[in-house]
Amino acid sequence: MLKVTFDIPTIQKLYPELNRCFGFTYDDISNELTQVYTKKVFHLTPEEKELANQCKSNDDWGVDAVKFALATTENIVVTVPDSFNPKTIMESYVTKLYNEDFASCALIFMAALLYRDRITEVPISEGEYDDMLYQQYIHEVRPDMLKLYIALNQPKQKKGKDFITDIKITAGGNSPIAINNKDSWFENKLNEYLHQYLGVNSLEEAQDELHFIYGDKKVGSKKINPIQSLYIWGTYQLLQDTHLKSVKEKVPTRPQANLIESYLRAIELIEADDVDTDANNIRSRLSYFLNRYDTAEALLDYKTFKLSPYNIGGTKLW
Repeated sequence: MLKVTFDIPTIQKLYPELNRCFGFTYDDISNELTQVYTKKVFHLTPEEKELANQCKSNDDWGVDAVKFALATTENIVVTVPDSFNPKTIMESYVTKLYNEDFASCALIFMAALLYRDRITEVPISEGEYDDMLYQQYIHEVRPDMLKLYIALNQPKQKKGKDFITDIKITAGGNSPIAINNKDSWFENKLNEYLHQYLGVNSLEEAQDELHFIYGDKKVGSKKINPIQSLYIWGTYQLLQDTHLKSVKEKVPTRPQANLIESYLRAIELIEADDVDTDANNIRSRLSYFLNRYDTAEALLDYKTFKLSPYNIGGTKLW
């Protein structure tokens, strides 16, 4: 693993544009910001103790570590895999963004966050454990729950006059077993579990969430990759504040599309053997997006990962 540092004052300067272009918030780096306070907590200077007293949490029981970090000039440390190569990434756009240090810094920062999120195994500190469980729930567990809910609540087929209620389960590549499910006992237990930990109220609601939030939405016949689309959208919006700005509103230019393609290939959001996602395709997709949506969130509903409203006071997410 590699450690990449960014100073907090620079992130704060970038924040308005990162938020507008990529939907970035400080929640996206809450772990990194929290570590600033965690590393200092037993060695605070008198000035830092005073600052900590001014950064009380909302319940006044402790220090808001994120607020504390944002009031300092410290660095945050972003852990990325060894494949992260800032030199290669910067070379993908630096000649086209000469004298555009602000945009260049924003792109390398967003690249670091992208690579950070690709790490599947990292040392987990005590303070990070709850967030890791949350990330696992929204990215891995919840979409599986949605698929299970949809399977259980599809209209049932009939055999003669009776509905078919039996269920087959396959696990670990072994032969399936058949569950009689008499009086829908097994199905009802699964739905009780899903009611608490998933918390959707209809088949249509589950289908919409699975398709829209988890990446099955399409542009024409092409499925949207949510992360790729977010970086296409965000990079374009960032370029609109540079000398590469398009003259016509909502009409991306070829130089913009060329830079976006180069950047996305450098950060491995376009695979090496993908010949379809080129500058022409990116330009076409951007035109489609820009004429229908005002923000990345409107396009992707990217930030609205959900928790169950019925798991109130629960000590576990699933």
